[in-house]
Amino acid sequence: MDYIFRLKEFIQNIHPLVVFALLFLLGMYIFWRGSIESRKNRSSVFDMFLISGFLSGIVGRVVYIILEWEQFSSFIWYWIPYEKYGDEVFLFRLLPWRFLSIWDGGIIILAMFVTLLLVMTFYTLVIKKWRWKHMFFPIYFSSTTMLGMSFVYVGITSGFNDWIYKGLVLIVMLAIFFLLFKFIYKIVKDTLMEKYILGYIGVGIVWISSIYIAYLYLTSDLSLTENVLVGIFLIWSVVMGITFVTDLRKARVRIASVSTVRSVR
Repeated sequence: MDYIFRLKEFIQNIHPLVVFALLFLLGMYIFWRGSIESRKNRSSVFDMFLISGFLSGIVGRVVYIILEWEQFSSFIWYWIPYEKYGDEVFLFRLLPWRFLSIWDGGIIILAMFVTLLLVMTFYTLVIKKWRWKHMFFPIYFSSTTMLGMSFVYVGITSGFNDWIYKGLVLIVMLAIFFLLFKFIYKIVKDTLMEKYILGYIGVGIVWISSIYIAYLYLTSDLSLTENVLVGIFLIWSVVMGITFVTDLRKARVRIASVSTVRSVR
C-alpha cells in the first residue's frame, strides 16, 4: 500500500495546469484517431480541437469566476499585473489580472466539458459541414475520456475519495466500446452491417454514460448554473444521438475502389 501513497503524493505535487494540459493532449489524440477513420484532414482536425479547447477553457474559467464571485470581490483593482513588496514580486494577485490566473486550478470542469461538446458540434456541422455520423463518436469519446480522467485526478488530489471510482467507471464504459469495436471489426465481414452494429452499440453507450454523468452531478451539491449545464448536456446527448442514427440510416453509395476516396478538407 505504500506505493499508492507515494503515487498520491507525486500526483498531488504536479501543478494542476500541467495535469489539464496532459489530459487535453490525451483527448486530442483520441479525437484525432477517431477522425482519421473517416479520412478527415489532419490540420482541420487539430484546428477544430485546439479552438474548441481554448474556448472551453475560457468558459470554464468565466463560470468559476461567476460562482466564486464573493471570493474575487474581496480583492482590490490595480492597473498593473504585479505587486512589489521589498524584494518580492507577486503576479496576478489583484483584479482584473486575477481573472486570468487560470494556473491556480480555478476552473469548472463541467462547463469546459459541455462547451467543448457544443463548440465541436458547431464546428463540425456549421463551419466544416462534415457528416455527423463521422464525428459524433470522436467528439463524445474524446471529451468524455478527459472528463473521466479529471474525475480520477480530483479524487486523488482530494484524498482518494469516491470520485476516483466514479471516473474509473466512466472510463470503463468507454473502454467497453473500444473492445467491442475491435471484436466486431474482426468477426463482421460486411462493411455496411459493421457500421450499423457499431453505430447502434455506440449510441447506446453514449446514452448510458450520459445518464451516468448526469446522475453523478445531479446527486452532488450543484449551483443553478451547473444544473443548467447538466440539462444542456443531456439535451445534446439525446438530440445528437438521434441525429447520428438518422444520418447512419440514410442511403449509402458503395465505393467500388479505395482509390476514389479523397481526404475531406
